[in-house]
Amino acid sequence: MKILITVFFLLSFTSFTRATIVLPEVLSDNMVLQQNCVIKIWGTSSQKKNVTVRASWTTTAFSTSCKADGTFEISIFTPKGSFEKHNISVSDGKTVILKNILVGEVWFCAGQSNMAMTFSGYRNQPIANAKETIESAKEESGIRMFNVEKTASYALISPCKGKWLLSNSKNIAAFSAAGYFYALHIQKTLNVPIGIINSSYGGSTVEGWLNPSTVQKYADYPLNTNIPDSLSHLRPCVMFQGMVRPYRNYQIKGFVWYQGEGNVGRSSTYSQKLQDLAYLWRFTFENPALPFYVVEIAPYTYDGISEPAKIREAQFIAAHTLEHAGIVSTNDLVPISESTCIHPSNKQAIGERLGNLSLLETYDYDTIQAHSPSFNRLEIHKDSVILFFENTYEGLQHDGVIIGFELGDTMHEFHPVFAQLGPEKNTIILPLEKGSSFHSLRYSFKNYQVGNVKNSVGLPLFPFRTDDWME
Repeated sequence: MKILITVFFLLSFTSFTRATIVLPEVLSDNMVLQQNCVIKIWGTSSQKKNVTVRASWTTTAFSTSCKADGTFEISIFTPKGSFEKHNISVSDGKTVILKNILVGEVWFCAGQSNMAMTFSGYRNQPIANAKETIESAKEESGIRMFNVEKTASYALISPCKGKWLLSNSKNIAAFSAAGYFYALHIQKTLNVPIGIINSSYGGSTVEGWLNPSTVQKYADYPLNTNIPDSLSHLRPCVMFQGMVRPYRNYQIKGFVWYQGEGNVGRSSTYSQKLQDLAYLWRFTFENPALPFYVVEIAPYTYDGISEPAKIREAQFIAAHTLEHAGIVSTNDLVPISESTCIHPSNKQAIGERLGNLSLLETYDYDTIQAHSPSFNRLEIHKDSVILFFENTYEGLQHDGVIIGFELGDTMHEFHPVFAQLGPEKNTIILPLEKGSSFHSLRYSFKNYQVGNVKNSVGLPLFPFRTDDWME
């Protein structure tokens, strides 16, 4: 049977150069397809005839008639993921053959410059261990990345542009570092190929990744905002139209979102907009249960702006409000030497934390402890405040003296306070000075502050506050 299929593909190849089929570039050589599901093959035919699709993993032929404008769409099934290389032919009498295809897991990774950041780094902003990672990259891992061509257009871009890259030492410098480390981590456990669609644009805002009807719900970033062509990436809706919606026919497993810096200064609407984005993208890809995982924006010494902590808070709220969603903390990943670098170098830890979160929540590896600790509630006593936390596992821990906790006074000013681990593994105690009263509490709720409280698996405590003061 395999011999007959091979002969078919060799014979079909003779007509490749004369083919009239045009496919979007995401359907091309070296792609990774989502396993065990129904996928779509779509494009146009200048012949406007019947189109037939054949895949090397089955003897079944799948056919459809073109619409009047020559467009077509055919659904076919995929097998269980493996490292076996496959071919697909698409023919309207003349044939296009897609080669070196793998079947495994596909994730859509999006955001701004920290997701876009490749192993080449940015000027004076390298990726940690980039050289070693590039040298050790192997095609045999089955990790492949499709870099969506950056576009900022109000019109739907079709066909979409980009290229599938193999994860060898020649190509990996052009890979999203966060996306690659994420793929590498889950690949080692799942033992199937991993495809990453990297759709990211440096400096973009969450509004750029929404559709017009969603943006119009809010008054803080109007749809008709006057933005010059030189800053077109700041326009609402342009990334959704050009870098998300064109891929709606491509079957994926879920989304990873790494953005937020572009919305510092507009934190009040960010949580709801991020939830709207998840709903919109799930609707666009026709699957309301697609996982949506968020990376917390990192500590950074923003000049004169006090809102980054509120963006992190908004991310946390959105991720815990949505179903099939989660968030990883980055609070411990930016040393003081990088406090003025908005592109921290440690993308490997981010990828691994995302990977563990996905393995736990999406792939049901229920022995993995993937959640950072988070504040749950407090009790006020005569001489102390007792804080209770979730996801501490075997207990909270810290290096040296606990740092990061501050108490607020009646003037809404915050001052560092001594903190110690409580008798229960999920508690921290803050002693109160004699005669003082409790007003509010914050932990690492600043532009840049790295706390040192972690759970038993070394994941950092999410920054938080108990007040709703506007300062």
